[in-house]
Amino acid sequence: MRRYAVAAAVAIIWGGAVLPLGAQDIALFDPFNFKFESSRVRLNTVMRIDSSSQETGAELSFEDDLGLGEKERIPTVSFEWQFATKHRLAVRWQDIDRDSSTQVLEEIRIGDEIIPIDTDLGLAFEVETWAIDYTYYPWIRDRWAAGFGFGVRVMDINTIFTAEELEIDADGSVAAPLPYVNFEYRRIFGNKWRMRAGLGWLDVEIRGINGGQWIGRLSMEHQTFSNVGFGLGLNYSTIDVESQGDDFKGKIDLDINDISVYLRVHF
Repeated sequence: MRRYAVAAAVAIIWGGAVLPLGAQDIALFDPFNFKFESSRVRLNTVMRIDSSSQETGAELSFEDDLGLGEKERIPTVSFEWQFATKHRLAVRWQDIDRDSSTQVLEEIRIGDEIIPIDTDLGLAFEVETWAIDYTYYPWIRDRWAAGFGFGVRVMDINTIFTAEELEIDADGSVAAPLPYVNFEYRRIFGNKWRMRAGLGWLDVEIRGINGGQWIGRLSMEHQTFSNVGFGLGLNYSTIDVESQGDDFKGKIDLDINDISVYLRVHF
């Protein structure tokens, strides 16, 4: 997956770089933008739920150990508001819902429960993500702009393990919201093509929760109609959080990588 993502990123940048410059029909910024994406997502999820007495639980890979599919096709929706020449607000929503069942091959601890060998273990796992960004653009030219700002990612992670008559509900929403610093660069190629690249990062430790996250985006868009564009985007996000708080004790490592085709409506 990463090999294909890198190849697609190179193709996007190279394709835009060789396009001739001309009178542009596409703008660097539009006041209102609605983007609808169909995303082919690849996931890597590792979770550990410790007991209330802080005994370390089993560290489980949901894809390798519990049989969750690592590839999903999901919808993604985003909105951007350029409320002034140098100021932008953006919101992105994504919801991933998966389930699986497997047989336990060795005794494992999940929270305060011990799951014995040969138990049929069911897993329901849902991640709902809201990413909210503010960006300030101090550098704006005719064909490119660059800026920086801050954002916050709110992740509601709900995990339910089912073993015969036992149910363990692990709500991981304590892992968020986590703020981050973001950077963005956008450029117009030719008269109908626009490239955007962004990166967000932060490493924090607050109230017994410590972790880090990365958010990366790269897209190339064609201005097909006056108010409608079509594009290809690459998105990468990762979160690594460990908590010993009252609500959740354990660890979550989550990687979400996707290739998206999208439609952008703007006015």
